[in-house]
Amino acid sequence: MKKGYVIAAVVLIAAGIAVFGGFFFASGFDFSKLDSSHCETKLYSVDEAFDGIEIDISETDVVFEPSEDGRARVECTERDKVKYGVSVENGVLKIVGDDRRAWYDRLSLYSKALKMTVYLPRDRFGSLKIDAGTGKVDVPGNFSFADADIEVSTGDVTCGASADGLLRIKTSTGDITLAGAEAGQTELTVSTGGVDAEAAACAGTLTVNVGTGKTRLTDVKCGNLVCGGSTGDIILKDVVASDGFDIKASTGDVRFDNCDAGRITVKTSTGSVTGTLRMEKVFIAKTSTGKIDVPDTVSGGRCELTTSTGDIRIKLSGE
Repeated sequence: MKKGYVIAAVVLIAAGIAVFGGFFFASGFDFSKLDSSHCETKLYSVDEAFDGIEIDISETDVVFEPSEDGRARVECTERDKVKYGVSVENGVLKIVGDDRRAWYDRLSLYSKALKMTVYLPRDRFGSLKIDAGTGKVDVPGNFSFADADIEVSTGDVTCGASADGLLRIKTSTGDITLAGAEAGQTELTVSTGGVDAEAAACAGTLTVNVGTGKTRLTDVKCGNLVCGGSTGDIILKDVVASDGFDIKASTGDVRFDNCDAGRITVKTSTGSVTGTLRMEKVFIAKTSTGKIDVPDTVSGGRCELTTSTGDIRIKLSGE
């Protein structure tokens, strides 16, 4: 009798696997088709003039694009119990998510990704503020703001837009990509993820804080660079600061490639400090366990390099 039950169970399991396998094959292995909630695309026209933008949402990808017809609008995907409110209040375009799902509505592993596209009628605005839960945010270089503040709990942020004042981007889990952005002051913060900035400029201080992940800065110009990391390498290529570099790393290497600053301070616990600098410096290098090889120069700004476990190897560009 027990043997019959076992055989029956095996047959039922095999049949279930066959049914699901057939469904996945027919759907091109698109698991999002398992999502049974109803989704529809909504279009919200914005007829009132506005200068600021505020977005407060919980689980949506956000993309900004120029409006071809010169009229502002918001196009977004809505599903059961997830809606959006779009309004203009005191000259500010406000987009607020209304997520009424219970905790058990969020358990599906196959939910379709929601997307919001904000079409803007011009390229220059006042303040931009985005507070997002889960989702990607993309603000292209078509736009500029007086200041911009973007915070995401889980998701990547890509920004090419510029800000006259402060450009602040923060994400708990995700990557930050800065492409061609210019700002008066820039703050990039990541708990788990990396920071990748290229062809960016900051008149004042560029601050980068990374918990776990790599920091890569390429062709970046700033007044000051303040960079910190717990676990991960800090890689700088063609980075120039008119004032100074202040770099601290716990576990990870610090690498320079044709970089320079008026003064340089690097402190790392476990990792090496290596690479090339453009101009001569007065080098002060200290390591507990490792080798030191720096140019024997006595002119230029102060360059203090300290590591507990790791080598210090610096050359001048062109040598």
